[in-house]
Amino acid sequence: MKTMQESTIVFAGDSIMDADKMNTYDRLGNGFIRLVNDGLKAFRPWEAYSVVNAGISGNTSADLLGRWEKDVSSQKPDIVFCMIGTNDVWRHHDYINPPSRWLTLEDYENNLSAICEKSENIKKFYFMTPYYLEENRADRMRAEMDAYGDAMRKVAQRFNRPVLDVQARFDEYMKHRPGQSINWDRVHPQGIGSMIIARIVLETICV
Repeated sequence: MKTMQESTIVFAGDSIMDADKMNTYDRLGNGFIRLVNDGLKAFRPWEAYSVVNAGISGNTSADLLGRWEKDVSSQKPDIVFCMIGTNDVWRHHDYINPPSRWLTLEDYENNLSAICEKSENIKKFYFMTPYYLEENRADRMRAEMDAYGDAMRKVAQRFNRPVLDVQARFDEYMKHRPGQSINWDRVHPQGIGSMIIARIVLETICV
């Protein structure tokens, strides 16, 4: 049998990627990254992939930027999927006693720009928009999440990086069922949402 050249795929982000990875034997977690890993093995058995879960629960864009070299660049990835921003927004809403300073939209743009600069040698780099499982776009957190998604697209355009619109896929789902049918917190994807996100990634890799 011919030896297959292995491609390394790194998923960089927060709890949406983390998905309790430290309690799984292979550190892939129980979310969409596991579905992607299994899907690649099932549908592309003639290729070899090393899948790395570089998500950490609670991370903001500043946290991810701070560990980029250690957790992403050091893996020498062929493909990177970066989804970050949920906590940048959520921290504005979930504190009874707020911190002295939240990350602003400008901070977010600057952090994404720095991530792009650190990733200039990665040929296949994909941003994935943050999302909120709320169909009412006037909802304060949904409106802010959309603004952060627009900021991601702005940075991506400047650095010529593609953006996978995760929010748009969930909007299609929410034409038929409410976001709370995926998860009450309207952020963590659970089983159904993980399947939706995994499909986006598999479609991107398997073109």
